[in-house]
Amino acid sequence: MPELQGFHYLATPATDHRPPLLLLHGSSRDETEMPPLADTAAPGWPYLSLRGGVPWEGGYAFFRRNADRTLDRDDLALQTERLRDFISAAFETGIIPRPPILFGFSNGSIIAASLLIRDPACAAGAVLIRPLSPDVDALMPEMRDKPILILAGENDDRRAPEDAHHVAAQFRAAGADIASHTSPTGHDLHPREPAIIAAWLAQAFFPLVAENQPR
Repeated sequence: MPELQGFHYLATPATDHRPPLLLLHGSSRDETEMPPLADTAAPGWPYLSLRGGVPWEGGYAFFRRNADRTLDRDDLALQTERLRDFISAAFETGIIPRPPILFGFSNGSIIAASLLIRDPACAAGAVLIRPLSPDVDALMPEMRDKPILILAGENDDRRAPEDAHHVAAQFRAAGADIASHTSPTGHDLHPREPAIIAAWLAQAFFPLVAENQPR
């Protein structure tokens, strides 16, 4: 399996002008968790699926949590910089030709949000599934019109009802173009959510694809 900047990854080739999806799995999972969702919600879109760099509960995570399940903010900051270094190296080596769409679930969605706060230019947009704000007091950079989709579960026992609202409010205040949905489910994916993601990708990015097609 290829490795870059300490991250193992799976990749499909970028064959057109669509931004690649950077797939970021949840806690205790690995790089095989997200591709089935990408194949269902975004068939044909190029992607890189990363394995988190932190061994965690029989799998991997992108950053550590404290014993009480709160975020280890020092490790989150460190691992966010590692992820940013990976994206920079992926550009330099030609693995990805343009800024990716961050596509994260749970632990992966939190580090995706953290990365956007630190360097919004590194990504074309984001799909944040079951997110939690990495820093509710963060000074947000300008993200005018950056498309971000936030998906929450109505009965999610790992998130407070206001968590997704806080994330949406933070990025909306920074100027991002926010779409959000709450589905009647828990922390796991709801069957209708792949279709929600597909519709959002078409609305947010297909005009971009059309503008970049050869004339």
